[in-house]
Amino acid sequence: MKIEFMNNHSTFIYNLKNILLSIFILLISNYCFSQSGWIQQNSGTNVNLNSVQFFDSEIGYCAGDSGILLRTTNSGVNWVSISSGTSQNLQAMTFPTQYSGYIVGDSGLVLKTSDGGNNWTNISFQSKNLYCLSFLNESTGYIGGLGISSFSEIPKIFKTTNGGFSWDSMVVNVAEINSMYFINETIGWITGELLSGDAIHKSSSGGFNWEQQYFSLYDNLKSIFFIDSLNGWVGSPKSSIFPNFTTIYKTTNAGVNWYDPYRSTSNISYSIYFANLNKGWAAGDYGLIHFTSNGGLNWIAQTPPTANRIYRSINFTDSLNGWCVGNNGVILKTTTGGVLTNFTNISSEIPEKFSLSQNYPNPFNPNTFINYQLPMFNFISLKVYDVLGNEVATIVNENQNAGTYSVEFKGNGFSSGVYYYKLETADFTEVKRMMLVK
Repeated sequence: MKIEFMNNHSTFIYNLKNILLSIFILLISNYCFSQSGWIQQNSGTNVNLNSVQFFDSEIGYCAGDSGILLRTTNSGVNWVSISSGTSQNLQAMTFPTQYSGYIVGDSGLVLKTSDGGNNWTNISFQSKNLYCLSFLNESTGYIGGLGISSFSEIPKIFKTTNGGFSWDSMVVNVAEINSMYFINETIGWITGELLSGDAIHKSSSGGFNWEQQYFSLYDNLKSIFFIDSLNGWVGSPKSSIFPNFTTIYKTTNAGVNWYDPYRSTSNISYSIYFANLNKGWAAGDYGLIHFTSNGGLNWIAQTPPTANRIYRSINFTDSLNGWCVGNNGVILKTTTGGVLTNFTNISSEIPEKFSLSQNYPNPFNPNTFINYQLPMFNFISLKVYDVLGNEVATIVNENQNAGTYSVEFKGNGFSSGVYYYKLETADFTEVKRMMLVK
């Protein structure tokens, strides 16, 4: 009996240690991401996710390997698996409207939905893998990837103007198309692989004719994004000759000239997204998301490096709310543009009641501080709204101990005007007014 007790006791201790270790790892992981301004969401899968697309701040989709397709209707609080009707790897996705969406994938796969992803129509192509797409609306769009052979005369781009009922095939002198971006029905760019390097091509004829704008012997040009008809960026996550360097190219004249204002030892540009001319994000290897506030001249890391993690797609609905997805089912979300909003417990004394103080300074430019008091442990929500009642920022959204807190709200990227901040707990709600003057 004594020996049996000792064995049971040892098993209990062993299991307890494993449980505590798992909790510790989870807390450390969440702490690291919360300190970065990006919060990890539960995708419910460990399959690689290759594309994320949000129609608005609530409704979004993720697509990945083995036909995995996820949807959220509450900003990613919950992700639900929906059927794509295929087991092929899904590479890229877009939703030009709330209900109309397209997905491309391996073996020439093209999927279309007209009911918000509940049902998908499979369109077959005589092609190998399709990697990218660009749709202007629910009717007009382009898809591209790897043709049925490596010869340049084989079409690599397909265009539809009637919602996918028929497609025109177009020839471009590349062996493989990595990414594409069209700003209207006639003007667009692609990045593609040649036999001896990578190149950027532009079309001013709706994709029927292409002009090579830039050629690189050593860069792998993987991602492309244009904010308007003149300003665009192309990312190269690694170089075949200089494998320890990555480059982000930029143009300010529609691609007539491309230059590389930034080189880094971090692979940061599998996916690029810009909210405006200045603010942009790039995601890539080693679990890194980088941010620029000056149009790509300089980039800073927003997430800690994580071995064996690759971020493959990043998408924003505005300059604050964004999502990033990658291998092993990882999904990250930010409500602050990836910027860490600092808050500090400035007193260990337990307050007598809940309270929300007036921000100071007020009016402010560009930053201000908000103080509040908690008499007990509670889940805290502190959010900022515009005069129309639209949520524009989440400052705090987590459990906090009793105490007096001070949080800094950064007004960079916000327009001048009146805003409201709201503190909400299970037992307390208060709203106050503040003014940003620039």
